[in-house]
Amino acid sequence: MATFEAQVEGLTSLSIDGSSAPTQTELTQFLTDGAKEILTSLPDSKKQLFTTSSDLNSSSVNYTVAGSEVFAVTRDDGTINQPCRKIPARLSGRARDSDDMMAASITDPVYYISNNLLSVFPEPSNSNNAHVQALAYPAVAFGDSAVAKFPDEAEYLIPLYASIKSLQNAMAAKTGNSAISTAIGLVKDAVDQAATAAGKFLTDTTDSVFGDEDTFLTANSQLTRVKDAVDKVSDIVNGNQPSTTTDAFGAQANEDTELVQSALAIASTELQRAQMHLQEWTSIGDMRVKEVQTALSEADGYIKEIQSRLTLLTTEYSWMEKQQAKLQADYDKGIQIMRGA
Repeated sequence: MATFEAQVEGLTSLSIDGSSAPTQTELTQFLTDGAKEILTSLPDSKKQLFTTSSDLNSSSVNYTVAGSEVFAVTRDDGTINQPCRKIPARLSGRARDSDDMMAASITDPVYYISNNLLSVFPEPSNSNNAHVQALAYPAVAFGDSAVAKFPDEAEYLIPLYASIKSLQNAMAAKTGNSAISTAIGLVKDAVDQAATAAGKFLTDTTDSVFGDEDTFLTANSQLTRVKDAVDKVSDIVNGNQPSTTTDAFGAQANEDTELVQSALAIASTELQRAQMHLQEWTSIGDMRVKEVQTALSEADGYIKEIQSRLTLLTTEYSWMEKQQAKLQADYDKGIQIMRGA
């Protein structure tokens, strides 16, 4: 016969081990709780078939009830086991008073329960011991495949009960999914990185393309170099450089085509230099834009991951919820049958 763990896995589609949700330890607790609930649900006539007898004597005069149902208590009078009558704990003193009408004797012993301890009077001894018949609640482990002192026809209800609790445990575990929490944190990190990179366009004096004084004013900046090259082009074309007769316009007026070509060649070179410095400046800005875009793209990727995980979790949760309801209906039906209802 399959173990209870295998039966629960078959009913729930869960894979259970030492670190799953639920764990094997938790499954053992569910199985034990289920066995206790099922036995408690049985009619008294059936419960008595699954009781355990415990002896009380000189070395052990009390019985720890621990929630068990007590069905019968007897005490040996030297000849037979006399049935003990149950009395309230508050009357225990009167039962010990031989002159009281409620006094107990070896042929009319009593028992009472106080502070979860069952006591018999006259106190049992090694020669005149007492016997407590109480319902025995079994401990059921995940690796077990059967339960001793348990109705065979009700044993299938144990993995049903454990399956219901296991699905509840698994659904609860999905509400705190660590992968989604991690992805949400990474989304924030990526957006913060994009915001930092975008901020360098505006205020940062060391990294900003637009806020850095070196970009515009000093002799070493890209735009200053662009301006210098363009100014030189203006001078060479019509700025009397190197003289009024040797700039392009002057040479053209003097019909010196050779000088015109030379001036225009120099102007073209300066324009190329201006374009190079302008591209260099733009590239720096592009690096910032690319950094922002990369960070936002990364954030979008994590958002899509979260959405995918949420879709999967929602599907799994919905299936578990429906399966739990089906198993609960089967379990409730089985309990009603065991009760004889």
